[in-house]
Amino acid sequence: MIGRITILGGSSVYTPEFILSIISHNVNVKEIVLVGRREKKLRLVSQFCQRILDNSGFPAKIVGTRDLAQGVAGAKYVLNHVRIGGMAARLRDEKLPPKYDMIGDESLGAGGFANAMRTLPVVLKQAQQIEEINPDTIFINLTNPMGMIVEALVKYSKLNVVGVCDLPRRYLKKVARILHHDPEDMWVDYIGLNHMGWIQDVKLRGRSCMGQVLEKLERHKEDGFDCELIELFRMIPTRSVSLYFHREDILKQQRSCARFRAEVLQEAEQQILKLYEDKHLCEVPDLTHERNAIWYEETIVPLIEALESREQRDMVLCVRNGESIRDLPDDCSVEIPVRVSNRGLKPRKVGSCPRFLKGLFVAVKESDRLTVEAVRHKSYEFALQALTTNPLVPSIHSAKRFLDRIIKDEQLELH
Repeated sequence: MIGRITILGGSSVYTPEFILSIISHNVNVKEIVLVGRREKKLRLVSQFCQRILDNSGFPAKIVGTRDLAQGVAGAKYVLNHVRIGGMAARLRDEKLPPKYDMIGDESLGAGGFANAMRTLPVVLKQAQQIEEINPDTIFINLTNPMGMIVEALVKYSKLNVVGVCDLPRRYLKKVARILHHDPEDMWVDYIGLNHMGWIQDVKLRGRSCMGQVLEKLERHKEDGFDCELIELFRMIPTRSVSLYFHREDILKQQRSCARFRAEVLQEAEQQILKLYEDKHLCEVPDLTHERNAIWYEETIVPLIEALESREQRDMVLCVRNGESIRDLPDDCSVEIPVRVSNRGLKPRKVGSCPRFLKGLFVAVKESDRLTVEAVRHKSYEFALQALTTNPLVPSIHSAKRFLDRIIKDEQLELH
């Protein structure tokens, strides 16, 4: 039995989706601790999660706490999905960059940088506390910008860290549907950085069927696939890759956007909390499901199951590079296939980057490295270098104007 699973940012209105996944997978856990900052929200979410468990007959107990030390003590797994600044901060990450001729996003480019500058100090401080209290825990990160957070933690903490994103799994399932096969029967050759991943090959029973997939996509355009990039590079990119390869078109869309994703989520969050106030509510409402938070069901809970099992399972995860991608530094974070079992994580050696990706990946990882150092040293120079070298930032002038703006908005202390 797992004694305790702890969720940082556990007061999220989408935490009940995790509870549903725990129930549906019948994960043998005694206690789930939700660590949150806002007392009322934490109480509402904790009580609702307990009602879900009680209604299903599942024996686990929910504990809500604002005390990090109390929450992580004894936890075998600590899930991190804190959102520093809430949805209002995510909205700034989406809306502000287009005003400076840059794409707005909470994970990549200027928006991802701004997110990292306010999030990394908190996560690094929490990691230091967790090291002292529970150094053997497995720290599973969901918080964006995923790549930079995992990279900072593998460099500057001693925690056993792994990052999880739902995009690789989503695309494996899309490919499996094209082939009319179970995704569990398929092997995928995947190379990427978080939110910039590519499927290089797909094998079924040891034989490559990538040609068959590409041929079907060429004949019948499928939703969610960037057929232009697939036809050009003969590989399958995940959705967010388009932020780089179609940045001009996306920037036009964002400039004319009447309502950003964060605004939709912010409004939904308030409505969902009101629903959770109903003490007779014991089932997750449709409004919560509309977020389509499949990462719990598709990635987080399966990862926990794999880490508890003797049987090995292949998953695409965000981990320390080591020798996996030859063109990138050993201590950077990458998103690659990893073999998972109760013996731990064994990243696959992917090899070299495809030539057309090498320069992009190197530039992104250098920008990530500089961002982490800017946070650690509170350095304006490193911060400006990080933005200027980022492939989604058009010029040093755009970088400087944006940096000066977020220093003011985020009240950053850089020197």
